Amino acid sequence: MPGEPPTSLPFTAVVGMEDAKRALECALVSPRLKTVMIRGGKGSAKSTLARAAAGMSGRRMVNCPLNASEEQIFGGMDVEATMRSGRPVFAPGLLARADGGILYIDDANLMDRAVLAGVLDAVLTGSVRVERGAVSARYDLDVTLVATMNPEEDDLSPHILDRFDLCAYPSADADRREVLRRNTDFAEDPDGFRRMFADEEEAEGSRIERAVKVLPLVTISDELVDVVSELCVRLGTDGLRGDIAMVNCASALAALNGRDEVTKKDVEEAAVLCLPHRRSYDQAPPPEPHEERGDGGRNPPGGSDGREPPERPEDRSGGQEPLTQSPEVRDLEEMMFEIGRQFPVIDYLGGDGRVPVITKSRKGRRTLAQSADGTGRYARARIPGGKAADVAFDATIRAAAPHQPERSREGVAVVIEDGDIREKVRERRSGITLLFLVDASGSLGVRRRMATVKGAILSMLRDSYVKRDRIGLMAFRRDSADMILPPTRSVEYSYRMLEELPTGGRTPLGEALSRVQEYMTAYVRCHVGERCFVVLVTDGRANVPLRQGADANEEAQRMSEGLKIPCVRWIVVDASSGFPHFDNAERLAENLGARYFRLEDLDADRLAEGVKAAVEAGRLRANELLRPVATVHSPAMITDEGA
Repeated sequence: MPGEPPTSLPFTAVVGMEDAKRALECALVSPRLKTVMIRGGKGSAKSTLARAAAGMSGRRMVNCPLNASEEQIFGGMDVEATMRSGRPVFAPGLLARADGGILYIDDANLMDRAVLAGVLDAVLTGSVRVERGAVSARYDLDVTLVATMNPEEDDLSPHILDRFDLCAYPSADADRREVLRRNTDFAEDPDGFRRMFADEEEAEGSRIERAVKVLPLVTISDELVDVVSELCVRLGTDGLRGDIAMVNCASALAALNGRDEVTKKDVEEAAVLCLPHRRSYDQAPPPEPHEERGDGGRNPPGGSDGREPPERPEDRSGGQEPLTQSPEVRDLEEMMFEIGRQFPVIDYLGGDGRVPVITKSRKGRRTLAQSADGTGRYARARIPGGKAADVAFDATIRAAAPHQPERSREGVAVVIEDGDIREKVRERRSGITLLFLVDASGSLGVRRRMATVKGAILSMLRDSYVKRDRIGLMAFRRDSADMILPPTRSVEYSYRMLEELPTGGRTPLGEALSRVQEYMTAYVRCHVGERCFVVLVTDGRANVPLRQGADANEEAQRMSEGLKIPCVRWIVVDASSGFPHFDNAERLAENLGARYFRLEDLDADRLAEGVKAAVEAGRLRANELLRPVATVHSPAMITDEGA
């Protein structure tokens, strides 16, 4: 097939990856779906599938390397032509070459954030504007962006992820034996393997071509538009990109199935592709569908008679009375809990990964900082403030090129004057410091909550180890807060300290806040320019005051209001569970100006589960909305002749 890379696997021969296949099919059908992200771990066939889609569709694919400069991607000055003519001449870049085809970025999460944002803006707006020195140009662009990423390496900010219309998470249920068999057959005889799937490839290509013709005829009812909006509100998606992408995706799915009207099933499938990467973590997870509850959805959450469940002793205290008053807690005065289930964590730190400071730290992979010692990636050029220590020869020649006809060369190829000199701005990845301030009191021992807390903390520790962060651990219980582990990059030592962390006693939250303020204030003075975070894991309920006779809870809340540590940001993870739920941790987060999460919200695997739960709830709502008109509207099937 024209444009098919000779080494790519047939699209229909890729085992599993159904959501990713569906996302790529929709993007090939709908001109309104411009950007597709495929997220998954290493070796999950993300790149293989993306290249196979280009081969099957016959569209040209242009690969965008991670180390490509802005000039190479968007276009810049043609130096040779400029020197001959004496005026700036524009040379197009990779985007112009990909016009009418597919632009592919592998490991997009490792790309410079500013460059990636510029590429997304160009693809979504269909226009590129280049203003680089003396060069000024504009050209139209019609391209589909397909990107892949491995979240274990680095994650993208919610703002950038939101600009991807579709995002697919490869499933882990592929038949490994079949994958190995097909891989062996393809390696031994690529041409023969292609012939085996030629009919399926042709059928898939015809299906997409037919869907392109059907798409202008597809309609969506007002009732299903309401369902789309309800799903987006239920998941707390910011902005309207999710709503628009869902409507466009559902229309493309209907066209792929040969229908001229969107159905509930199309909306449900579109939700799985359009909403997980847009989900807001600031809201509670969606409720479970009614039919999944054991009572068939008839009884309220409290009890069978609708009354609230009886309060436990630790709930009545509200954190005011010592937890040792309860027999259940008295047994937890000194207990050791195992580490619970671990999981991939979300980007709980937030931000775009760029640090606006200059640093000499060479270790780390999380944030992007400007280098102060001449090492790192050459990111851009600038006019030097004094003598240039690191001359950017390419930028210098571009600055000098338009002036060559009017300068006396005297046997030299290029005449460079002082005003042409440019210096390099280098950037490199650097780590951050995370101090985990963990509540190890008896209140978290109730219902073995501490095992879950340890699992979540270890998950965050592993994520920080991959990013080469410094990790510290401070725990508070009984009457004090103790530094268990000063900031280090040793994940093995962190694991051992966490595993051996005992649980029990009362909750000296005020003492913990005072101690961490003292420690981190001294720490940032010794590590100038380093980003620092304090991750407070607690249920927010204190019962050990700093001043005799004071209300421990109110004292901790008042302390948090005035607790400001320069260059340190706070993350509050609410470790409480059960009913009733107190808002102590949420109030702490508000007072500290911190990002607030519930413990379960850190689990990235819950993204798809939360969306599916919302889809299931939306399905019930859709059934109610569509029941009166079910006998009136029947989506017509479109045949090849009808198309």
